[in-house]
Amino acid sequence: MKVGQLGAKLKQARLDLGLSLEELQQRTKIQKQYLEGIEAGDYSAIPGPFYIRAFIKRYAQTVGLDGDALLLEHKDELPQEQAAAPPAEHFARRSEPKRRSSGPMPEAMPKILVALFIVFILLVIWYFYLLSTSGNSIEPADEGGGVEYEAPVEQEQEQPDPVPEEAPEEEAEQVEEEPVEPTAVLAMEGVSGETTTYGFIGPAEKTLNFTATGDSWVSVINEDGVELLSSARVFGAGETESVDVSDEESVFMRIGDYAMLAIELNGEPVPYEQERKPQNIVIRFDDAE
Repeated sequence: MKVGQLGAKLKQARLDLGLSLEELQQRTKIQKQYLEGIEAGDYSAIPGPFYIRAFIKRYAQTVGLDGDALLLEHKDELPQEQAAAPPAEHFARRSEPKRRSSGPMPEAMPKILVALFIVFILLVIWYFYLLSTSGNSIEPADEGGGVEYEAPVEQEQEQPDPVPEEAPEEEAEQVEEEPVEPTAVLAMEGVSGETTTYGFIGPAEKTLNFTATGDSWVSVINEDGVELLSSARVFGAGETESVDVSDEESVFMRIGDYAMLAIELNGEPVPYEQERKPQNIVIRFDDAE
């Protein structure tokens, strides 16, 4: 198969619709230089096989062609994708130990321990109270009068009162059960070439935050090849941007200089497993139950 037939088909479909490259760029959100490269069969400017296939599929859908069929028919013209990451079952096994145990007994144990401790304190107080009152209630007779002396009622009232029996219930009510927060786990699934793949299980609402300490190229696209940042560009020192990825199944990030860019997902850092410039990071999302 000759190189360039795929690009020629896409270009002809665009011309049949009377679309310019600028108009196609507005509809697909793909930069004009990438569109020109696809039509010319030159993919050197597009960063990686993942981008290439996503951009071609997006281009084809916009001009009324079947993107999947085109990719299959002209697969010999495209760069080969690198080996896929380990299966999802591996990630599931790694995340299982982090799940909290459930059941009524673990939740009730703090209340039971507090109640037992309070009962023990009450028994100790009552024991010492009996000791203090048993020897002082009646005094020996005077030598002169022979009349027994009884301790005044006021002295008995000055003895410490036992803690009311309702105290254990009041104390137990103060021990509130802590709400169980949704489990959020980011785990590495594998490294292939310059691409690190992570799996994320967590809340449905997800936000990526980018903070640059120096110059670094950054691009973020979804599974359809749509750029999610305000624009793929070089971030300068001190520049930040947040991206809502709640509706995405996965994201693909191209990082120019990892040492100059910090990435957080829902406030938690996304680690760099490789010291490569540039490198790619893929995150696949799975909402927690």
